[in-house]
Amino acid sequence: MSALRWRVTPLHTGTAAALIADGMALFDRLGDEPVATLRWYRSSAPAIVLGRGQGAGDVHGAGVDVVTRFSGGGAVWLSPDVLSLDVLLPTFHPWAGDRLTDVFDHVGRTWAAGLTNLGVDEIAVHAGPATARRRGTDRERLLAAVCFATRGRGEVFWRDRKLVGLAQRRRRHGAMVQCGLLRHWRPQTLLESMGADPDDVDIGRAAVGLADVCRDAPSDDAVVAAVTRAFSDAPAELSDP
Repeated sequence: MSALRWRVTPLHTGTAAALIADGMALFDRLGDEPVATLRWYRSSAPAIVLGRGQGAGDVHGAGVDVVTRFSGGGAVWLSPDVLSLDVLLPTFHPWAGDRLTDVFDHVGRTWAAGLTNLGVDEIAVHAGPATARRRGTDRERLLAAVCFATRGRGEVFWRDRKLVGLAQRRRRHGAMVQCGLLRHWRPQTLLESMGADPDDVDIGRAAVGLADVCRDAPSDDAVVAAVTRAFSDAPAELSDP
């Protein structure tokens, strides 16, 4: 079986607004440059990044930039503690199948393989449906509003706590999966900006950071190298987990 081919951009640091805009520009060019791409980046300063269906009026008083990304899902506290990856797939790519969930399975399993190769134990990939309920009770809507408080297909967990979150955007020329790996999980400021209890126990226990589970957590450069290698080694077709 031939290896998958990826264009890989070096880890880039910048403001959240610039990083999101650069990702959108790269996605827009996918129709003219149909090359599967891994784009690594990290925010230079804290910001709140909202999902496409959220409004800036949903947050207030955080004292940081508020940016809206072009994929779905809940809000993310994007800071230097989050390592981000955009996986861009042109339409003909074997992972960009008709079922929206397939690409999540591919990406999540690949992240899990890369982290396992780094020695991170007890990694699991969520294979069930998404648990966010945007039209549910007040409690369910709050959980849905925070990306790392709920489960989505393909997302990566450590001991039942989310470690890597995923969100997707599709267009005629391809798909993009935006990924975020936590180094620390500190949701207090994000919750305060939403008018919620900053010490919410359930949300505090819903996720975990890499530095919180590894005594000697691998550096971002080590994660980039291991996960990039896992993408290069990943199969083109899904098999039973």
